[in-house]
Amino acid sequence: MIIKDNLLNKDNIAVLLVDDEEALLTSLQRRLQLRGFNVFVANRGEEALGLAREENIDVAVLDVKMPGMDGRELLLALKQEHPDMQIIIQTGHGTFDPGDPEIADKIFSCLAKPCDFSLLKQTIVNAYTNKSSSSSSGSFES
Repeated sequence: MIIKDNLLNKDNIAVLLVDDEEALLTSLQRRLQLRGFNVFVANRGEEALGLAREENIDVAVLDVKMPGMDGRELLLALKQEHPDMQIIIQTGHGTFDPGDPEIADKIFSCLAKPCDFSLLKQTIVNAYTNKSSSSSSGSFES
């Protein structure tokens, strides 16, 4: 489902960007903020976990390869503490193979770097919409 920009108040979408490439992080932060997103940034996994504990993050965009805690470890830690958070993986190293079905189930989307900004922005909006519809619909067992 694609939602047009004017139908969604992006001021309510809290996005956590995690990447060890400082220039890319700064550029994405600025561009998303100009479009009304509430953006938090971290260049290390440990820093991202701290921010996620302090802020109510809706969508996290994670780089896979980072020094220290990599994107895979961060993904698992974030989903353990914040199961409703939507995770978008970005990788500049070909395709991302989660290796484990448990990890694949925790990812909303995987994008190649560099990523077209419009695609990234729309994927964030779609992830937020997915989170909102999941939390409002509840779960049913048969």
